Amino acid sequence: MKFQKILILLIISFSLNAYSSYSGVYFCSDTHKTGFEPKENFKVYPFKGNKFKAKIDFEKKDFISKEIFFSDIAPKTCSVNDNSTITCHITYGSSFTFNPESGYFVRSQFLLGKNKPYDSITIAYGTCEKF
Repeated sequence: MKFQKILILLIISFSLNAYSSYSGVYFCSDTHKTGFEPKENFKVYPFKGNKFKAKIDFEKKDFISKEIFFSDIAPKTCSVNDNSTITCHITYGSSFTFNPESGYFVRSQFLLGKNKPYDSITIAYGTCEKF
């Protein structure tokens, strides 16, 4: 009977901490980044990719990376779906989606002014590795 209780507690503990093994600090790098330049009638340009650190907490559904404007003070919304993918959006016009099992991410940056976008619109994909 005691063994069964311990086994049940272990199973519950592992299921509650399913995402904790993924949480931590990651080093991410854009593989390719492209976008549009509104100041040039939305001409398509290749953009220089970024390398950035990201603090990802799958349990608390949180993502912080100051290098790509996801600071800890920026209003944001994050969710984690059934296949462990986290997706976050900030109110300033950026999004980030990452799957820790594959290591791939997709991100975008966009700001919309009163009449039209006034800053470059970009989308990038790449990989992240846990430190």
